[in-house]
Amino acid sequence: MSGSLLLLFVFLAAFLAPPLSRLLRMPVPVGELVIGLLLGHFLAQGVALPEILGFLADFGFLLLMFLAGLEVDFNLLRQLERRHFVFYTLYVVGMFLGAGLLAGLLGVGLAQALILALVSIGLMVATLRDMGILGRAFAKRVLILGVLGEVASLFGLTAMEKAAHYQGLLSLLREVGIIALFFLLLFFLLLFLAFRLAGLFLWWYPEVGRRLVYEEDPSAMGIRLSLALMFAAAVMSGLVGLESVLGAFLAGMILSYFLQKKHDLEAKLSAMGYGFLIPIFFIRTGMGIDLSGLDGRLLLEVGQALLLMLLIRLLPAPFLLLGGFRLREAFLAALLLAYPFTLMIAGTEIARSAHLLDERAALVLLLAAALSSLLFPWAAKMLLRFLR
Repeated sequence: MSGSLLLLFVFLAAFLAPPLSRLLRMPVPVGELVIGLLLGHFLAQGVALPEILGFLADFGFLLLMFLAGLEVDFNLLRQLERRHFVFYTLYVVGMFLGAGLLAGLLGVGLAQALILALVSIGLMVATLRDMGILGRAFAKRVLILGVLGEVASLFGLTAMEKAAHYQGLLSLLREVGIIALFFLLLFFLLLFLAFRLAGLFLWWYPEVGRRLVYEEDPSAMGIRLSLALMFAAAVMSGLVGLESVLGAFLAGMILSYFLQKKHDLEAKLSAMGYGFLIPIFFIRTGMGIDLSGLDGRLLLEVGQALLLMLLIRLLPAPFLLLGGFRLREAFLAALLLAYPFTLMIAGTEIARSAHLLDERAALVLLLAAALSSLLFPWAAKMLLRFLR
């Protein structure tokens, strides 16, 4: 099969993934990953993938991480009591510390344990909406945990990526260079100050803000601003040796911090991303998975990974009890936080490119990401129905 014909199959798969996923009762991103697995196993063996496919997948990866940062809702954090904020932060910190502890006790790689502890709220919001409780106080508390977890996940992924190259701060400074780090910090400081000044400007001239975020603008200035910010942060991160997708994630968070009412802009970006580019990334990721190592022992490792994902979120549960959760709510919250499909796929790709994971470990994590997104939302719905 030629590369051009394979590209045609990929585009067709991106178009058919939503109805097929709904037919099989699975989240659409999971369906796209599974379709990519099938394409790679049956059609792409020995076929050189077209360069345009890699470009579109990388663009989709950047946009996925930018949208992951943009979905961090700082409005929820502003409404939180200080006492609850402390306990929720301790819970998130406890998750990552517990992941490191379990890694040492069970002989799991530290990078693998960190990826199992990542938090992403994209699919969780869909589950809460499907359960009919998105507007309840419990759902808002879980979303706050998700926001804190996503912020911690950004720093966790950055630390993991750097651990592959540097041993300590002095090594980092020698190889990257103090000047490069200075310019990176200066870039984000100037970006923060620019948005602060822009906030004051929009307060005086709110019609400009409406044009960027709400109104239909023929020149799409809001989209242009978002993509320019995403690429600028990605380039600056790459210049100092960081993964460009981490810069895109941080850029999305900065934009989310200043645009408190960003629903319309986020919807436009999501339509562009999830309508085409991000499905290409998930399909391309699935095509890159080698299924030749799939055996009974590997499936056992996937089951172990699923148990660890739940255990990592249950170990610090006492902090949730101190933060106002009831016991059954704490267990339900752990289930809802236990399927970070988006960031788990991203973290696995980052770790694999940094040679922190071998192909077998990466396959375990990708399968665990897919299965957790099928099993844990179903378990959360069953538990809520039982508790009612």
